[in-house]
Amino acid sequence: MAGARTRKLKPKSLMREVAYERFKAELFRRNLVPGQFVSQGELCELLDVPLGPTREALKRLEAESLVRLIPQRGIQIADIGVTLIHEAFEFRAILELAAVRRFAREADDATIARLERDTTDMLRRLDGGSNDDPKLIDAALQVDWGMHTMMIDAVGNRILGNAHRQNFDKIKMIRLHGRSPRYLPLAMEEHLKVIEALKARDPDLAAAALAAHFAGAERRALGL
Repeated sequence: MAGARTRKLKPKSLMREVAYERFKAELFRRNLVPGQFVSQGELCELLDVPLGPTREALKRLEAESLVRLIPQRGIQIADIGVTLIHEAFEFRAILELAAVRRFAREADDATIARLERDTTDMLRRLDGGSNDDPKLIDAALQVDWGMHTMMIDAVGNRILGNAHRQNFDKIKMIRLHGRSPRYLPLAMEEHLKVIEALKARDPDLAAAALAAHFAGAERRALGL
């Protein structure tokens, strides 16, 4: 396994990036569980990356609050608690409410139409599918996440985009490990309300619809 994936990846900086991206991939595949403890050796084996680059990646992951490095105990995957959920949703509101106002003013009609089509199609698939189908759930999550990322990317601000990406990693972790798939149709319906406001080119209405979506999503994440 080790030779197949890492033989050609020589530079340490590249290997550090590989370790970082593979960690997040394993986290979002649910192969790493919030609150779980793992040793450096176990993590190196899972990621198929040598110890040095893995340690470097862990520093970045700790700075982004995805792991805690605990002496004598090892690496703890970030746990999902009330504080993390509240802070992650509060921060995304700060970033995305400004972005959706700008998106309502500046996005082209074709982009908004594509958002509506993708969301409507996914809602139809969810209504006719099974909540236990992992491929359908993953496809729905990609549509869900895609709208939020598109609005942030449209701003064209790299600092904003990086902040959103780091925070959205926490949102993904919260959703994947604590939220029932039965809520996905409701999330799609909330997205459609945002899209209706975008079609009307109403920044205030779009922000209000998105804020309502965030409030509902946070309550669902908290199990309320």
